[in-house]
Amino acid sequence: MTRTNHTLAPATARPTGSRTAARTGPDREDAERERILALLARASYAGIRDVLAGGHNANTSSCTAASRLLGLLPEMPYRAQDALAFGEHATAVLVRDLGVRQIIHTDHGFPLHAPRRNAHEIGQAIDAGCRTVYADADPVVHAASRCVLACNDRVTVADVGLADGAHRLLEHPAVAHLDPARPVAVLCTALETVPDAVISTLTADLARLLPTGGYLAACQLSVEDTRLARQVDETMATALGSRWGRLRTPAQTAGLLRDLPLVQQLGVVEAPRYIPSTYRPAGPPRSAVLGAIARITPYDASRAARPRTTLTAASSPAPTGGHR
Repeated sequence: MTRTNHTLAPATARPTGSRTAARTGPDREDAERERILALLARASYAGIRDVLAGGHNANTSSCTAASRLLGLLPEMPYRAQDALAFGEHATAVLVRDLGVRQIIHTDHGFPLHAPRRNAHEIGQAIDAGCRTVYADADPVVHAASRCVLACNDRVTVADVGLADGAHRLLEHPAVAHLDPARPVAVLCTALETVPDAVISTLTADLARLLPTGGYLAACQLSVEDTRLARQVDETMATALGSRWGRLRTPAQTAGLLRDLPLVQQLGVVEAPRYIPSTYRPAGPPRSAVLGAIARITPYDASRAARPRTTLTAASSPAPTGGHR
């Protein structure tokens, strides 16, 4: 028998139509599909607040986390409504009373539906030229916001949150359309998602990065009982991981804006105290949404030389009081 020698083709010389090459595209698509499904299935603070406020955007994981949170703070549905009410109130004050026409609403959560109103709806009802940037690092919230909110030519959406730091927020391309020569207001209705490392330098960073000044309107879910706060933090950290900051006491919350002049002498107060609301807990609440609107003064190099006290978990600055 005569043996025939066959020359083997190099391994790299496979035809482009081989099954190995054909699997490359579908495998990549499958991996992307799995990534998207994982994002859609995970719990988010936007979803937790949405279900607590009576919305319909929460998935199963967020509903489960909201149920656990309710076990610790039964009044959380009222607090979620308080945070929304503060956002509406602050937007109206910024645009109508303070003349702001540029707002960055950070960590805003899912777009609101009637009877609630989004920041750009409130602002543009007062002045059609009002510009709004919605900034949220949650990719699901970001996608929903782009679908619902970005149809307005004076609204943009950014995939960054305040927890990423003031620098990343204000340097994001979506913020580039804002006029640097005019005041900018930063609105945050979920300071509990912002870590201490960002909070401790927030006011100084905003003053440095906003050369014409502006405003910071923010509210924080606060509890006086530090043991309860630790329980809530552990529950939320389990559900959200690094996407959770921490609860703060009223005194610590008041200290967050201690370096800024407060507008209208509101101080750091409970939102229902100056926002008409029908939502009231049945018994004495163990938590409160504390909010304030503060003026951001332009950066002054002489002020930078003064020592600053860093807020830590162990420190509790003296409260500024409800009305000053």
